[in-house]
Amino acid sequence: MANIADRLFVSVLNNLKYFPDLDWPDTPNDPADVDQIDEPIDSENDGIFSIDEEQTSNDALEQLAGSRVAVELDQDEVEAIEGGIRSRGFETLAFYKSRRFISHRPFAGRWGIFYLKQGLIYIESQINRVYPGYGEPKKLAINFLREHERFHYRADIQTLMFETTLGKHLYLPLHKALRGRRTNFVEEALANRQVWDWSRKESVGLEEFAKDFMLLQPNAYARFLEPRLDLAAEWAGTVVDQKPPGSTFREDLSHWVETTPSGLMRSSLCPEYVIYPDKWSRWISPALVLPPVNAVQDGEDVVKILHGRLAHLQLKWEQTKRKLLENRLLHGLNFKPWPKDGPERYSVRVDDNFRAHLHHVGSGIWNAYILGPHKKLGHG
Repeated sequence: MANIADRLFVSVLNNLKYFPDLDWPDTPNDPADVDQIDEPIDSENDGIFSIDEEQTSNDALEQLAGSRVAVELDQDEVEAIEGGIRSRGFETLAFYKSRRFISHRPFAGRWGIFYLKQGLIYIESQINRVYPGYGEPKKLAINFLREHERFHYRADIQTLMFETTLGKHLYLPLHKALRGRRTNFVEEALANRQVWDWSRKESVGLEEFAKDFMLLQPNAYARFLEPRLDLAAEWAGTVVDQKPPGSTFREDLSHWVETTPSGLMRSSLCPEYVIYPDKWSRWISPALVLPPVNAVQDGEDVVKILHGRLAHLQLKWEQTKRKLLENRLLHGLNFKPWPKDGPERYSVRVDDNFRAHLHHVGSGIWNAYILGPHKKLGHG
């Protein structure tokens, strides 16, 4: 049965006649930035999921998420998820499908928020690891993923308002133009900012976990700590002016970005599902696989600086290297690709102020070639 959100989408979209073709400059296509949601899925992916019926209340969704036999994730799944987070962000674990794509795969005839069962298990296990014995990890895992995806629903509704005001399509041409470069879209930064603000509530208490998790994510996802109104101005400019991300800013609209009427933000209006990939690797393939860390060698410049002005970091750097050898997937390390420096380049956190960049020379052997402040190394 259609609710007011369904009816609003239909009534507005049926009256839009103009569909602009966005002539954006070509950019290199990043194979790790595949748009899996906003356009139809390839037929080879069709039918790889089973799905539980819609639930929207937290208690009902928690029961639904645990309704099938919950198996522990094996190491290959964990490695794939960790790589997916670093290359695709939140959409490795859950995704929002707009009402506009209701006839498209996956799940033709359905729209809303889709949680991958393995994603829920993964987040729950990570919360348990960081905060053993704290709260109700299953509910926290659901809400952690929900906060991000609910922002995409909010942004969808907000764009609908801009569309009915301007009398033209904005969402569809924009998402068509963003294929192959979705991680540059500032909407992801705002969605992560919503998670960040939620995590810092006294009743939630997941601030450290949320920050480490989101700093692992690529490009726009990791920009959530930037001033909120600046991000909102950039998002509004991209949506309304239909210009490439980062090229236009609408400060005049920034205060309106999150003013969606409360009647349209009721949780029951956006359907939610738990889905079960029969072949997990097909959902996130191609995925980043972090190379092993068998040895970390200090390059000449790093040795020099650690015996000079950054001598106070020697102990912390040795601790960082030890952690990399023990478990390169620890989120506190924030170990992730750094393609700005070239192929096989990665970055790792030393402390709150300093990072190191490493080159994988092969067979798990790494060369640390620079160590310095976050901002100086390009991390904002």
